[in-house]
Amino acid sequence: MTSVVTLVCAALLQQLQGAPFPAEVGQPMTVRATRAGEPQPGVQIVVELPDGSRRDLGPTGADGSLAFVPETPGGHVFAAELAGVKLIAPHPVVAPRRRWLLALASVPLGSVLLWRLSRARGRRDP
Repeated sequence: MTSVVTLVCAALLQQLQGAPFPAEVGQPMTVRATRAGEPQPGVQIVVELPDGSRRDLGPTGADGSLAFVPETPGGHVFAAELAGVKLIAPHPVVAPRRRWLLALASVPLGSVLLWRLSRARGRRDP
């Protein structure tokens, strides 16, 4: 019973979090280490990439965070050790969104709307 209480308290006090959730390939994300809500500088962060390889990302900064730009989509697992407790934070990374489809649809629609507004305005002006 004592080990269960210790495990629960340890899990609540130390945290490793990634943001934004989910991350996008090529866009920066932040991994943050906290203990009892306070940022923890100097915590070594390691990431396990979707192919199973591991990369040492380095220590967290003064604000307890570390910037990372994912290069491949898939599940990334961040790991760190804080006050003798190993922290693991799985984090999904998705492929970049295709924004050109939105532009392809909205540019012609916007042009038509402006044309209609200019025609309506021309009818009202004497």
